[in-house]
Amino acid sequence: MVRGRSLLVAGLATLLLASDLPLGPQRPAAGAPALIVQTEQVARGREIFALQCSRCHGDQGQGTEDGPRLVGPGNGLHGYQTAQKLFEFVRSEMPATAPGSLQAQEYWDVLAFLLDANRLLPPGTTLGPENAPDLRLDR
Repeated sequence: MVRGRSLLVAGLATLLLASDLPLGPQRPAAGAPALIVQTEQVARGREIFALQCSRCHGDQGQGTEDGPRLVGPGNGLHGYQTAQKLFEFVRSEMPATAPGSLQAQEYWDVLAFLLDANRLLPPGTTLGPENAPDLRLDR
């Protein structure tokens, strides 16, 4: 039984490796509407965004009457120039009903989600204080 299971697993692995299926996180093609979760940090950020930010900024960051667009054309993130400046603003002003109420890591995670959704986060990057000053948003 164990040998049969091993052969099945080996056969499936061979098929997968021989196929053209992508192995690992993929970025959407230019113009693709879907947001692709790239890292664990981005996934955490998406969850926090849904709980803390979506009521004002929309489920996908598209903006509402209560909050501006954060994802897609016209999002305004580039005005902060760097991820560090954006972090400083968001941490001091958001959420609007309780500014500064999240943990620092939660703010970094939400920003990673937003930057990834806008294709501003380099693939595989974990956003934090060590790289945020150098991550340009005005590109």
